[in-house]
Amino acid sequence: MSGILGIENRTENWKTTVHFSPLFHGRCRQFAEKLGAIQLPKSGEVNMELFWKGMRDYSYRESLSRKDLQQATVDLYNRNFSNLRQDVMAFSEFQELKDDHYLCTSATASRLTNNLLGTEVDVVLETPEQLFIGEVKHESTFGADGKLVLVHQLVRQYVTATILLQLAGEHKEVIPFVVGDSADYLKKTSQVRFMINQGWLKDTNVLCWEDVENAQMA
Repeated sequence: MSGILGIENRTENWKTTVHFSPLFHGRCRQFAEKLGAIQLPKSGEVNMELFWKGMRDYSYRESLSRKDLQQATVDLYNRNFSNLRQDVMAFSEFQELKDDHYLCTSATASRLTNNLLGTEVDVVLETPEQLFIGEVKHESTFGADGKLVLVHQLVRQYVTATILLQLAGEHKEVIPFVVGDSADYLKKTSQVRFMINQGWLKDTNVLCWEDVENAQMA
């Protein structure tokens, strides 16, 4: 194709849409199996969404007040991730944390809630037992923003999904996965290594684009 629309679109969102949209047509089950789905569901029991802001959408659906959401966020974060700051600090590959990073206090509660509301996950698959959350990368690195309470992108997504499920009363396991141009390269990145070290991300769920294409043909 020539002309303006013939110029290659190199954005991650475009590449994600091109590779994952075929899974909407009855192929979600195969990909969920590859990621480790248990009690394999019928294809109709696997739902998929792209560019998902689950906490924002849940809060809107349930008409949660800011006060109630913030209180729930504080309680669930401290219940599930009270040691997260220490774990991140102990991981030598990360830069030194600021005093407010990964702490949930009265001073950071509002910002932490904003982090959860603003968190987007590129690809989400839901089965009766599990919630698969996927981040895709193409010619870019995993985000780290020192202005946030939850600094690192993959960690922030995992925290958000865990808190959201408990807030909604859903007893599902959160299973992260990442997709990029090279699985070997992804496994060398600090955030992937931290997620694996925490036991949150399986080595087998670090994938390349070809793995997604193969799932479509399974």
